[in-house]
Amino acid sequence: MNILYVEDNKINAMVMDKMLSKNDSNVIIAENGSKALKVVKNKNLDLILVDINLGLNQMDGCELLQRFRKLDILKNIPVFAVTAYAMPGDKQRFINIGFDNYFSKPVDFDKLLSVISSINPSKIGSN
Repeated sequence: MNILYVEDNKINAMVMDKMLSKNDSNVIIAENGSKALKVVKNKNLDLILVDINLGLNQMDGCELLQRFRKLDILKNIPVFAVTAYAMPGDKQRFINIGFDNYFSKPVDFDKLLSVISSINPSKIGSN
């Protein structure tokens, strides 16, 4: 499975890469939205994980999601929010914005891997 993880924190990116690689996933890291937009045009992806806060003077994960949703090549690719926003109501707020799922940091990797493994294979890569 090819997974794009958009994360500006190098340690968080490294941990996610290590955890998802154990599940035979190929993880591509983009540290900001501009780089992520370039990756999606050049890689066949099955899943996108997006941090919400991508650094000062950078587009945030919500704006990036809106740009992803305008691209036909991503119309069937699930996009999950992976964020430190973990207050009551945050999950529903990000789902309402258009994310397909939400995971608060620190990420429960067993739960994340379970959700990833349950993604409908007929939707994966059918862009």
